Amino acid sequence: MKKHNQPINKKEKHPAKIMKKKILKQKSVNLLKKKTSGTSTKYIFECDGCSKKFSTKDILAKHISYSHKTQKNSDTTAVRTQVELTPVPQQTEKFNCDICEFKTSQKRCILSHLKAHVAKQMYCCNNCEYKCIRKRDLQKHMKIHTGEKPFSCNICEYRCITKSNLQTHMKIHTGEKPFSCKICEHRCVTKSRLQIHIMKIHSGEKPFSCNICEYSCIRKSALQIHMKIHTGEKPFSCNICEYRCIRKNSLQEHMKIHSGEKPFSCNICEHRFIRKCDLQTHMKIHTVEKPFSCNICEYRCIRKNSLQEHMKIHSGEKPFSCNICEHRFIRKCDLQTHMKIHTGEKPFSCNICEYRCIRKNSLQEHMKIHSGEKPFSCNICEYRCIKKSRLQEHMKIHTGEKPFACNICEYRCIRKTDLQTHMKIHTGEKPFSCNICEYRCITKSNYQKHMKIHTGEKPFSCNICEYRCITKSHLQTHMKIHTGQKPFSCNICEYRCITKSHLQTHMKIHTGEKPFSCYICEYRCISKVSLQTHMKVHTGEKPFSCNICEFICRTKSNLQKHMKIHTGKYLN
Repeated sequence: MKKHNQPINKKEKHPAKIMKKKILKQKSVNLLKKKTSGTSTKYIFECDGCSKKFSTKDILAKHISYSHKTQKNSDTTAVRTQVELTPVPQQTEKFNCDICEFKTSQKRCILSHLKAHVAKQMYCCNNCEYKCIRKRDLQKHMKIHTGEKPFSCNICEYRCITKSNLQTHMKIHTGEKPFSCKICEHRCVTKSRLQIHIMKIHSGEKPFSCNICEYSCIRKSALQIHMKIHTGEKPFSCNICEYRCIRKNSLQEHMKIHSGEKPFSCNICEHRFIRKCDLQTHMKIHTVEKPFSCNICEYRCIRKNSLQEHMKIHSGEKPFSCNICEHRFIRKCDLQTHMKIHTGEKPFSCNICEYRCIRKNSLQEHMKIHSGEKPFSCNICEYRCIKKSRLQEHMKIHTGEKPFACNICEYRCIRKTDLQTHMKIHTGEKPFSCNICEYRCITKSNYQKHMKIHTGEKPFSCNICEYRCITKSHLQTHMKIHTGQKPFSCNICEYRCITKSHLQTHMKIHTGEKPFSCYICEYRCISKVSLQTHMKVHTGEKPFSCNICEFICRTKSNLQKHMKIHTGKYLN
């Protein structure tokens, strides 16, 4: 009674006793009505083996299977109907406890529950908050903490605490589903699962609700598990890593990660999964089924939670934020991945080269470089790529779509990352710097290319001449010299060139634009390279020297001209 905070006067009758008396009185009235009505709602079935009587044929069949195991085909022979009257449909009564919020549709449950209010002695578990009236219920409960499971299945490895749970489990192997839904064709093993099915699918009733958030559910046990989210309680922990969780089955699924066990496999492709629900979701990829759709854009997806995450894009909601930088994310897993950038952690590594990365899917994409696999191809040109997102970006080249625009200049681009990189030109930000020379740049890729100048590494080579270069794009440009391909042409004169940048430089001749100027003299030029060459006049620097004579010069082109004197190929 400490639970209800209701002091009871010993002279007054306990409210639970009053309620119990009321229910029993109603029960006797109902029995009297049944006797006087002259109809019965039950069948009477008798066992030929022991003459025991049962109310239903299913209970009799269950009795025969357990009590008379030697009689294999006794389901039909042992059934003798004594009385068979026309059943009258009964209206299910609901019983509510006047003291607490307990509800049930069975009289025996409400009567058993009322004993908890009037019980002089309660049996309490010293490990958790469990309380019960009967000692045997406590003994059964203690097996949860000790891990004792005395009943085992003789077909599979299933073990359980109670005999009734084993009997329910055996129906999985026999395929028996005695409880059927009156609305649809759904059948299930237990009555409780049928009640859950009716509430979940047909009635939509969720009697249990959280008093902190808007969460509501069908089962009380589900609400108890949900409350642990608010309390932060995670009673189940992994003995290998630091993983902790609320549910026991979540821990069991997590342990399969360490064991590598993936019992559910796709019969179309080679994918394997830990959980059955993941396999069911995966199968929708093959059927192209996407039942969840966005009501704002054309986005469709397989999972409901994927749609919920997508809706945050439209609302702009990013609940997860980094405590080191200003980045915010829609999903918690994206924040966890982002944090590895700050810690420098790269758990996934390539077994062929030195490549390391944060995400598993990034490694899977990288491995396609070694295998040469490019599953995504353009239906307009010969372009092929590793990722679907890259193909989508490539298609914008054909459509001319450039959705991202700079708010300072007229620059437009296909990707958001390209715009972010471009904005650093206006801010003057150059986060990557060389530790050997004074070179600074905006992107990491440019920094990596620059470092190859110091190391002398030139991994890409021409198969026609001796030309070697740092990047693949430079090699592709060089190959156009051999093929004679000059795709870019001037619309004013007949000038044609290999690269777009050369054409842009050439167009400045017609416009008279000379954006690069020397800060020492009045020299102005079209390109940055020309200015760098000119600055060597003031510094006196001549980095190119002949290995035959003492000739030195400022430019590589002048050295190439000089070398023709020694080879005899020079013609003025």
